[in-house]
Amino acid sequence: MIAGAPAARSRRRRLALIVALLVVASGAFGATAIIVSRRPAPRLHVAPGPGAGSGGGSLGRGTLVPAADLVSDPVFVTSTIGFALETPDLGNLAVERLARSDDAGRSWHVTGSPFPVNWGFSTLQFISPAQGYIFGHSGLLDTSDGGASWHQVTGLNGGLQRAIPLGSNVWATYTTCPPTGVPGACAVGVAISTDDGNEWHDVSPPHLSEAPGGGDILARWSLQAAYVLSYGSSGGGLAYTGNDGRTWTHLADPCSGPFEREDFAAPPAPPGASSALWLICGSITTAGEEGEPKLVYRSYDDAKHWTLVASTGFTSPGTVPVGRIPLSGWVSQLATISSTQAWLGVAGSGVIVSFDSGVTWATAEGIPTTQPDTEVGVTFNNGVLGWTIVFRRGVWRTVDAVRWELMDG
Repeated sequence: MIAGAPAARSRRRRLALIVALLVVASGAFGATAIIVSRRPAPRLHVAPGPGAGSGGGSLGRGTLVPAADLVSDPVFVTSTIGFALETPDLGNLAVERLARSDDAGRSWHVTGSPFPVNWGFSTLQFISPAQGYIFGHSGLLDTSDGGASWHQVTGLNGGLQRAIPLGSNVWATYTTCPPTGVPGACAVGVAISTDDGNEWHDVSPPHLSEAPGGGDILARWSLQAAYVLSYGSSGGGLAYTGNDGRTWTHLADPCSGPFEREDFAAPPAPPGASSALWLICGSITTAGEEGEPKLVYRSYDDAKHWTLVASTGFTSPGTVPVGRIPLSGWVSQLATISSTQAWLGVAGSGVIVSFDSGVTWATAEGIPTTQPDTEVGVTFNNGVLGWTIVFRRGVWRTVDAVRWELMDG
């Protein structure tokens, strides 16, 4: 599973830019769950050294880069080979390049060719050591040779939010917003490509919009089925398709309302069974608060009904405290590939884990507490092998889903 990084800015702006998605794809391990979060890429200082640093130099292929300077979640396509975005500061010019690890995250080096667009990418998805996608505000790039060459994808409407590949079948979400200065929500759209992102056709759900400053989540685990969730301070919506987007069903989102962060996960269900869905909400916070009220919901009937299993920080008579989840920190990224286990990256706190379907959460062993403005990404390739990135600090790995080991940082 997998996932990106933000600069230290006002918390309101930073929180509003966080979005996440889950996709279950075929990989070297069989069924591989991947989570990606899109976050604004920070300007990070690279310590002076050969080929990099504030003193200039080049960022040629093979240049070693520290994990503390990765600006996207690392995506591992095998137990040892992973990719991430690197944004070093060369002089006063920030340059985005693809970084690769061949030793499970212990070291990272620049790989491939420079991107055809100089700036504006924040997230990547690789489905093999050769095939991958990089996307962000500048659009979508794909490669079939590990980054040696890049193809700039065209034909998508609006502003690209994310692209989710299952082999050559790629789905993307985008938003179409009113002109700058004109109030109103952004329409959320979906497009599908069946040829590695070369040609696209629109399958947008009707009447799905994203509140200003909000985000959207695309969750898919098969070629035909997907959920799209939008959220923001004034609400959003949830829609599902099981037939390639030809028809959509609008579903209830118990978090719809004044929530600044949501994360949604739909692990694959056994044949003939409904998915055991996860939904986590983070409430709006104000400057100076060190914690965020949180709600955890589960659905076992394909989002027709939701059950609140854990809450913290809510004092409304309509929200009776249940379960146990820390108040400290802010919802950053949810990672899960089963109906009972989930990991949650918590900005300003670290990683927490639940082994009982989201009812109780405890601090994951071996990952340090983070600073208030530090996001945390958590990704898993299977039920036991996963990676955590604490941005501006380093990368950790677990091989048993319990204990975490610092790989580089």
